[in-house]
Amino acid sequence: MALMDLGMYLAKSTWAVSYAACSFVTLVLSWVAITGAATRNRKVNIVLCVLSNQLSELPLSIMCLDACFYTWLNLTGTFQESLLVRFFYYTNIITAVGLLYLFKRAFEVQALGQKFLDQLAKESKEWIELPGPTTARFWQQLLNPFLWSGDYTLYENIPYWTQKEQLSARKSDGWEAAAEMSLDIYKPHTVEGGDDRPVLFYMHGGGWTAGSKKLIGPLLTEMISQDWVVVAVDYRLSTKAGYPTQLMDCKRALRWVKDEIRTFGGNPNNIIVAGDSAGGQMACMLALSANQPEYQPGFESVDTTVQGCLGLSAVVDLVDMNNCTNHDGRGRFVRDVAKREGSPDSADNIKFLSEHSPRFRIKGGAGVPFMIVHGDIDTLTPVQNTRAFVNEFRSTSNAHMTYLEIPGGHHCFHLISSPRSWYTVISAGQWLTHHFDNPAAVEAIQAKKPQVHEIVEWGWTV
Repeated sequence: MALMDLGMYLAKSTWAVSYAACSFVTLVLSWVAITGAATRNRKVNIVLCVLSNQLSELPLSIMCLDACFYTWLNLTGTFQESLLVRFFYYTNIITAVGLLYLFKRAFEVQALGQKFLDQLAKESKEWIELPGPTTARFWQQLLNPFLWSGDYTLYENIPYWTQKEQLSARKSDGWEAAAEMSLDIYKPHTVEGGDDRPVLFYMHGGGWTAGSKKLIGPLLTEMISQDWVVVAVDYRLSTKAGYPTQLMDCKRALRWVKDEIRTFGGNPNNIIVAGDSAGGQMACMLALSANQPEYQPGFESVDTTVQGCLGLSAVVDLVDMNNCTNHDGRGRFVRDVAKREGSPDSADNIKFLSEHSPRFRIKGGAGVPFMIVHGDIDTLTPVQNTRAFVNEFRSTSNAHMTYLEIPGGHHCFHLISSPRSWYTVISAGQWLTHHFDNPAAVEAIQAKKPQVHEIVEWGWTV
């Protein structure tokens, strides 16, 4: 009997300490999620970003978990016996207020997205209303964040290298790196070979050294549901040569897609590049460096033009001379990603960073339409640099630029299925459909005539 009492005492003590620890961490992360607080350490910021994103995008789920834990403590008598549990119960009331605020702020994006869709509707004459609490889709996705359409065929791990490129990659970086040079194709069941559907060419983020094409978010599933052919690209993450190997790999993948995508129902003349974070930087670079031979070794004569670009939490300024980044982003890119020698602030390295910063390549761009989406409390990719890029683009290029600055959005918030993500993804999806999947757009693409667009400004203005 005494042994059982001791076991129950230890169990209750463990539950009490666990509840206290979870309550404290949730309180701190709620504050981080609301304020966008950051440190000077990149790895710490990544951890804070990942965890605070969960609270920011799924606050009701966190509250439900807390309620379940509290109910268990009540049923076992731990709440009544532990002063520690009762103390943190009251601190959780403060946390709950913060979580409700986060939930409320997520719906600010609905008004922003609806204004954007209304503007598109003036041109397309197709009115779309974002799903609210009175719609079935709202509750289906709120109760089941992983409710994604499975109405597609997945073709996995298709290599995009030539035999010569494979041998070179194996020799320099090994088998595993060569295997990373592959892509996945998501073909909707309603699409057949030769249908000439628009193609979304997507590159994942991960700081150029991590990540996977398997990390698809709501945007890709949204476009698959609209009968777009989606291509998710992997690229070498660890190379002896360093960046721009990753960019060159993406251009190799684009070359393959232009040659083969018609077999899967895609249109090789209607490809829109997209990506998040580091993948967003490469998407912008693909759009702004088409047909430049220095990035196409061995296939200099291949046409690598694209029809549009969508950047999500994209890195657009590697130079960051105003030091907006909370950590040493410039130094990390030079040392760990590009693997270059010398000071990050040397003339040669600043020149290199400028050449690979979309912000400083606009004048040499192909004039394709851009859409940039960025959260206003992104602690990894400063929104200030994105604003400067948008401003520079609009003053320099005659192409269309749409910018959505998302209230309460952290870095890559769109990868988590949440109300904020849905409204953002639906808005971005309609932008893609409006510009690249309507009769006028398709006719212009087939005739290879440039389209004229009005400039639309939403979210942040100067």
